[in-house]
Amino acid sequence: MLEFLLTSHPLDCPICDKGGECPLQNLTMAYGPGKSRFPVESKFHNEKRVPLGDLIMLDRERCIQCSRCVRLQDEIADDHVLGFQARGRGLEIVSLSDPPFDSKFSGNTIDICPVGALTSRDFRLSARVWEVRDYPSVCAHCSVGCNILIGERDHDIKRIVPRENESVNEIFLCDKGRFVHHFATAPERLTTPLIRRGWKLEVGSWNEALNLVASKFAETRTQHGASALGGLGGDRASNEDLYLFQKLFRQVIGSNNLEHRVGWSATNVGADLVRLYGAGVGTNLGALDKNVTVLVLGADPEEEQPVIRLRLTKSVRWYGANLIVANGRVTKLAKHAKQSLVYKYGAEAYFLLGVIRAIVDEGLENRDFIAARVANFEEFAKSLEPNTVERCAELCHVKPEKIRDAARQIAQSPNLLILSGREAMFAQQNDPAVASGIAALLLITGHVGRANNGLIALYPHNNSMGALDFGLLSEGGLSVREMASGKVRALYAMACDPAAAGEFTKPAFLVVQDLFLTETAKLADVVLPAQSFAEREGTFTNTERRVQLFRAALKPIGESKPDWWIIAEIAKRLGAEWKYGRSSEIMEEIAATAPRYAGMTYAALAENVKMPRPAYGQGNPSDQPTEIAMGELENVSSGKAWRSVAESEPNAKFELVWNEPGQQSPEDSRQYLAVARSLYDRGTLMSQTQIVRPRVPKPWVEINSQDAEQLGIENGARVRVSFDSRVIELTARVDGHVPPDAVLIPSNLDGTAALPLGARVKVEKV
Repeated sequence: MLEFLLTSHPLDCPICDKGGECPLQNLTMAYGPGKSRFPVESKFHNEKRVPLGDLIMLDRERCIQCSRCVRLQDEIADDHVLGFQARGRGLEIVSLSDPPFDSKFSGNTIDICPVGALTSRDFRLSARVWEVRDYPSVCAHCSVGCNILIGERDHDIKRIVPRENESVNEIFLCDKGRFVHHFATAPERLTTPLIRRGWKLEVGSWNEALNLVASKFAETRTQHGASALGGLGGDRASNEDLYLFQKLFRQVIGSNNLEHRVGWSATNVGADLVRLYGAGVGTNLGALDKNVTVLVLGADPEEEQPVIRLRLTKSVRWYGANLIVANGRVTKLAKHAKQSLVYKYGAEAYFLLGVIRAIVDEGLENRDFIAARVANFEEFAKSLEPNTVERCAELCHVKPEKIRDAARQIAQSPNLLILSGREAMFAQQNDPAVASGIAALLLITGHVGRANNGLIALYPHNNSMGALDFGLLSEGGLSVREMASGKVRALYAMACDPAAAGEFTKPAFLVVQDLFLTETAKLADVVLPAQSFAEREGTFTNTERRVQLFRAALKPIGESKPDWWIIAEIAKRLGAEWKYGRSSEIMEEIAATAPRYAGMTYAALAENVKMPRPAYGQGNPSDQPTEIAMGELENVSSGKAWRSVAESEPNAKFELVWNEPGQQSPEDSRQYLAVARSLYDRGTLMSQTQIVRPRVPKPWVEINSQDAEQLGIENGARVRVSFDSRVIELTARVDGHVPPDAVLIPSNLDGTAALPLGARVKVEKV
């Protein structure tokens, strides 16, 4: 068989990217013939260097026609975008989609290709694999927390590949996590502190910049009080950074004006539900069997967390998990669901109320669990009487029999997981009855406090959960909107860009700590250069509440410093006696003071992660390696997850609370605005990666075909969307995914920042 495979295989090993990790090469060396009996004149030549897509290059001459790439796309990614063309020895892989290779998992075909036929256009011919040193890390994009290996050579990231972890991402990684890494070494990175002198930002020393920040903060506090200072900490920063950020404001400055919800005001929604009823430790989304029902509510995992969509699909196909998808529109995941329910946008609470009422009507509630752990059930059930299933069905536009069927599946299932996404969280923000409905559904069925039961909130960024854990919310303080409108005299913005997310009024003194000269940084009085996740170590908490350790792979860029180091230096200049020498010491303090993080030292989180460390430059003690054994990578830890109240306090009783759903707005000739997420957007990190820019869509609005016909709008037409005092022009996508009387716009594309979900908009042809 090896001799047959080699009859037309080129002798490209000296220049092939797969050389050194090629199964065909290894097997040939071990078992192959030393001499071929096939005449060289009959060698079949195929085309080389064929762009299979914007990210993947195909060398057809190297392809051994194993069909692994086709099967991965068909059976795992559910993107039927590759296929075979022609016959015999002329058989070749082709793209069947437009644009070519249109999949969010195209990079995984590089990993599973047994030869060098499929290569990354990013990594191709840039290094030999044995020259690349791999460092274990965690993806810095969405909240899945995919485990990765950063491949470093000559102080540059050559490639990122998935690190196997069956509990988080298995062996997969979406293309955003794989290819959007160039921001770490981008020429536009901030490398020195900048201080405003007159109208210009000029280079300054660290000592000068930190002294100025501390003196201005102290002056503001003395003249206007501590409440005149505010902090915006982005949820891309590590747990250690966020912990010290809130400690600086609460303990040193004395201000409670803290927020992290920049650009997406619903990030905090559901935080209390996760704390109380978060999915039990041991939940594995990729191995849910027929005894588990998954309710995906108001979420589009394909765009929000692609790897979670992939794992849910696998659980349905391989293990028979029972999937119910409920949303205001049709999503890609819906075709795998046993039941797909499309409710009216704005009536999410009535959908949940209908399911709860159906469970109570049929006596399907878990009486044993209710008796032991739920208070006031009888009063709660009595309060439901005015809201019959039929009334709820009429208001949410879902048929009563479908609501009852979903209720039976949920109540009778041994296990239930609810995955709440972006659109459901926005709905919770506008109507508290959505949150109380989720809680009531979990409690009356008893689906809390153990593995494969409870709530998973699909938060947007890599450490949104960590930001919530460390209290970066304005509890009694000013909101993001208030701080961004100039209601504070001094503002400290770390790892966020409020000026790009919406209207922003510069305060009297503005400090920005970031990787790039963002729109907010351009307005700042002091700009402090931070290190990227690839240059330092720390921890992120993913959407399943797993705390995971990431390691440094690069030397620091320029004079950049870790976020926590900068915060600590400011605190010292304000009189605090902080003596943190490395980020691991901060985690030790977190473990001692935050009950959820008890026992989470770096050594405990690393366990058997044993990798060589880079040689660090002088004068940066914060980045010296911690005392962890070195060696080969094996048995990687999946992190430590903190337990919800339902799990950690088995005798705790919970009170059923029902908020009456908000009144349905009267019929309006304008459309309801639904705001979704596009995996590829125009965020700061994406904009620094040239190779993925073709995947960033132009701003668009999705309109139901029925509404489009009435408005005289065709697919691809330019339309004007008007809401409040704002008007934007977009390209129309006309289909049946969005229901009538609603339009969908992805956020964070050009002109689509800070869209008000639930607003009524007017759509007209340009």
